[in-house]
Amino acid sequence: FEEVSNVVDAVNHGDAWKHANDWFMLPCMMPRTIQLFLLLIFAVPVWAQSNQIHISAPSKSLSWFPIHLTREKGFYRAEGLDVDYVIMKPQIAMQALIAGDVGYTTALGSTIRAAFRNVPLRVVMTIADKPLFALIARPGLSSVEDLKGKLLGISSFGASTDTYARALLRRFKLIPNQDVKIIALGGGMNRIAAMEAGAIDAALIEAPYNVMLESKGFRKILFVGDLIPSPLAGLGTRLEKIQKQPDEVQRLVRATLRGIQYAKSNKQETIRSIMKWTDLDQALAEGSYEMAVSSWSSSGAASAQGLQIAMEEIRVEFKLDAAPDSSKAFDWTFVK
Repeated sequence: FEEVSNVVDAVNHGDAWKHANDWFMLPCMMPRTIQLFLLLIFAVPVWAQSNQIHISAPSKSLSWFPIHLTREKGFYRAEGLDVDYVIMKPQIAMQALIAGDVGYTTALGSTIRAAFRNVPLRVVMTIADKPLFALIARPGLSSVEDLKGKLLGISSFGASTDTYARALLRRFKLIPNQDVKIIALGGGMNRIAAMEAGAIDAALIEAPYNVMLESKGFRKILFVGDLIPSPLAGLGTRLEKIQKQPDEVQRLVRATLRGIQYAKSNKQETIRSIMKWTDLDQALAEGSYEMAVSSWSSSGAASAQGLQIAMEEIRVEFKLDAAPDSSKAFDWTFVK
């Protein structure tokens, strides 16, 4: 019975693997009545526990922070969902999503572009109605035009920072990688380090990292969301999941919308959560919240203007004669 107690205690503490040999020995060590009793105990969680849903994100960003808050407040659990998120580069995230290794991704830009390349993916909701990116530059640079001949840091090629950097430069008549060299550096802290080291002249960077750079004396040239108000973050998934597991998608969207509303309605508690999640002090967390809260979607659906801008960017990028039909990349069924 001591061996049985050890194994049961290990299961309760998530250390069952440490007693693997004990598991194989147990049937030989206990009476049949105890075997049956333990079988009944441990059989329940096998069928009762929910499968964990993994959501990929390209970096830790306030654009999808409501997912973290929704999980923290237990809103996913209230819908019977076990949700977790994992940080991975957009290219890897797309491969993982297509393969079914993750159920969803927050990387809307990559999802949209994949859908227009005939990959069976769809965006089912937006979390951020406009990009939470700021163009931050070293002292001495005060406009987008000043970036000519300079180095601009982004997260990774194919990510939203890449897409918006190119769109931003084109709007100011600058040719990406000809007039301005774009360099992929990774997450927000990597871009901060590159700015501090003088390795790049400017960075397109999301909250809260833009606030951190400004606190270090770097200059905000503009907020991209004011210029290009197209949807940034949300939830993208496989068409197969939409067709075969619509109830899961609906519950996930419903819980996330509840989290967004909570974040908008409970400022101080949300700021405290941001402080804990990002390790920011209160002043920086408050500034990040004020920047982010206006972008978080109340309905979960992109605005008509946002969709129009997004489709125009696709037209330019894909060299199409006309803007494509947004229904090929978006499915608003679950937010209506």
